Amino acid sequence: MIIKRPEQYHGNNNKRPFFEGWYHKMSTSNGETLVLIPGIYRSGASEYETAFLMIYQGSNRHLEYIPYHVNDFECNKKNYSLHLGENYFSLDKVKLNLNTEKINLKGTILSEDLKPWPVTFFEPGCMGWYAYVPTMECFHGILSMNHTLNGQLSLNNSKLNFDGGKGYIEKDWGKNFPKNWIWAQSNHFQDSDLSVSISLATVPWKKSYFSGYIVGVQHRDTLYRFTPYRKSKITHLRYNETFLEWHLKSGGVEIQFNVERGTKSGLLYAPDEKDMIPKVAEYLDGKINCKLIVNGECILEDQTDKAALEIIGDIDTLIASVK
Repeated sequence: MIIKRPEQYHGNNNKRPFFEGWYHKMSTSNGETLVLIPGIYRSGASEYETAFLMIYQGSNRHLEYIPYHVNDFECNKKNYSLHLGENYFSLDKVKLNLNTEKINLKGTILSEDLKPWPVTFFEPGCMGWYAYVPTMECFHGILSMNHTLNGQLSLNNSKLNFDGGKGYIEKDWGKNFPKNWIWAQSNHFQDSDLSVSISLATVPWKKSYFSGYIVGVQHRDTLYRFTPYRKSKITHLRYNETFLEWHLKSGGVEIQFNVERGTKSGLLYAPDEKDMIPKVAEYLDGKINCKLIVNGECILEDQTDKAALEIIGDIDTLIASVK
């Protein structure tokens, strides 16, 4: 059986409703962040469809959404190699040549030493066997937990130097985003070899729903994975509008997170019934405190105030549905 890897394009059969987007988070060595999200959307309520590119600047929280004709979207069927207008995206290269009334963005960024979530037959990415369930509302892939960047970008009147910077790549595809979710990610800790990605979301299941979670902690060459299909357990979970406490355990490994909202957010576009619309508030200055305990011994404790963070929907319902 051929495994369709998460990074591949999943929209070749023109099904509707459908969306797919690749999330590239790139940070300079001093922590300045730029997020690029190329993707495609097809409405289930009409024949409307569009390709798009989102550009989210961490310095001023400005979000630029640029629609493209679907004919300008060309993605290789076998790997992630995407041409969008005069721009190019892949796991190891981003090349931009963009000039609109509001934004001028040019340059090339290269990625090295990517650390993807492993893909096997029994666990084809971070969703595990859920990736084989065709009725899932939203699929998720973590394409690189942490990697090194090199290159420069010219953004309007400023220069961004990504030499020695850090990158993270993930993606989502399917019919729609979850109704409720918490998501946080950072690879800008005091320990430069540490990266975390955590998500908790409402998952429709048959005629009901549950709260599913995907947590990855990459430290050097080891990825600690906490998911329901790996029999991980949530030992503590508390939320109070701005602050999340979340402890998980898997065998002899325990992870403890304290997550806090940032001060400024930008509004990302997300799929809706008829179009992509601005509705996802994302912070790039969230805070994460992380403690990793192995066989009763704390082997890592770190923190950051440069985390991407989204807290969307009815969080009380999300927390109450955790099993």
